[in-house]
Amino acid sequence: MAFNKFYRKPKPETMKKNREFYIDAFKEEISWIKDNLQALTQNKHKFLIEMYTILVSGSRKVTPKMATAIKTSINKCKTDARYNENVRIMEEVRLEPILGKINVVLAMAEAKNDKAVDFIKNIDLYVRKNYRITKKQMEALNKVYKRVTEDLFKGDDND
Repeated sequence: MAFNKFYRKPKPETMKKNREFYIDAFKEEISWIKDNLQALTQNKHKFLIEMYTILVSGSRKVTPKMATAIKTSINKCKTDARYNENVRIMEEVRLEPILGKINVVLAMAEAKNDKAVDFIKNIDLYVRKNYRITKKQMEALNKVYKRVTEDLFKGDDND
C-alpha cells in the first residue's frame, strides 16, 4: 500500500480514533470475519481479509463505498457453502447424484485407460471444493462419457 513516495502514514492518534470508531460501526462485520477468518484465508478471499486488517488496525479511512462493499461481500459469503455450515449440508445433498455420475465416468475412463482421467479428477475436486459444477464441465463430462461408452462397442463391429 505504501508504494507511493508521497504516501504519509497516519499518526498513531488517528489510527486509534479510526479503530475505536470501526469497533462500534462495524461490530457485526468484524465479529463475522473474525469467526470465519480461517475459511476466508483458505479460500483466498483477499478483499475481506484486507478490509478486516483495515478495520482492526485503523490504518486508513473506510469510505461509504468500502463499507457497502464489505457488507455486500459478507452477505454473499453467508449464503456460500464454503462459509455457512447449513448451506454446506444442503449443497452436499444436492451434489450427491452429480458426484455419483462423475465417479461412474471416472471409473469407465480408468477402465478404458482414457486420456481424460486427470481431467475428470480435476472436475471432481472442483465440485467438492466449490460445491457447484459449471455448464461447460457438465458438457465436457458428457463428451467423455459418450466417447468412453461408444468405445465399449467398437470391438463388436468386427465380429
